[in-house]
Amino acid sequence: MRPSRPTLDELRGAVQKGRHREIGNVLARRFARPSAVYGTWAAVRLGVSAHQATTAAMLSGLAGAAAIGTGDARGFFAGVALLWLAFWLDHVDGQLARWRGTASLDGVYFDYLMHHVQNMAVGFALGFGLATRTGHVAWAAAGFAIAAGWAVLGLHNDCRYKAFIQRLKATAASYRVDGGSGGKPAPAPGWPRRGLGALTFPAYKACEPHVVLMGLTGLSALAVVNVAWWVTCWQLATAAMACLAPLLATARVRRAIARGATEAEFAAWFRPAEDAREFVGVPVDRLH
Repeated sequence: MRPSRPTLDELRGAVQKGRHREIGNVLARRFARPSAVYGTWAAVRLGVSAHQATTAAMLSGLAGAAAIGTGDARGFFAGVALLWLAFWLDHVDGQLARWRGTASLDGVYFDYLMHHVQNMAVGFALGFGLATRTGHVAWAAAGFAIAAGWAVLGLHNDCRYKAFIQRLKATAASYRVDGGSGGKPAPAPGWPRRGLGALTFPAYKACEPHVVLMGLTGLSALAVVNVAWWVTCWQLATAAMACLAPLLATARVRRAIARGATEAEFAAWFRPAEDAREFVGVPVDRLH
């Protein structure tokens, strides 16, 4: 039985994943994961569930997008603060699930859905806020372009894995994971030092949510220091991202199809089970 009022040390020993300080983006490693323990500590005492924490994260993110969409300097600053809260709560929910032993595919699904909804809302808000402030509706179109580009980049892997499930459900063959000679796919390579990848790698990174959050934080600081500079930088960043995000999304999809990346990754993850006896403890008549 887990204690109903755990100490911080008890929580840290149970809810932090292995190598949580080494794997993932810098904001997660340095800020969100270590500090989320304090939120988990409070949530356990208040009886908050993991799903409720995810809901709070989504509502905070949507409220942040709405605040940015007002086009007001104070609204922008408050909106970015709410996005930081959403980012932090997004790490509290997983820790709560691990502490209570309620981690499930439903929680993972809800978490991914929250990410997609928030990313699209923030992308559109960046353009809509400028349209509200300047009166030029073209900025709203730029926000739509950002939202669409980020959505496709985010759904790129999700659609690939949906294709995996379709094949696994449709075939009569049995598969095993991390078997055969391939094992699990290797981690993605780092920043290439030459070629086109030297340019596209940082461009893709600029579209990642944690990098966007850091960029928005810089913009919100400008909103406090100098409103004119803030508006100019906001316009430049939005125009650039409105061009960049759809272009990168299109390029990623095109490259994945041209290279047969979905088939290649499926083959790396799954191996046909040549002998039903490989599934220890599973009756043969239940394998097909």
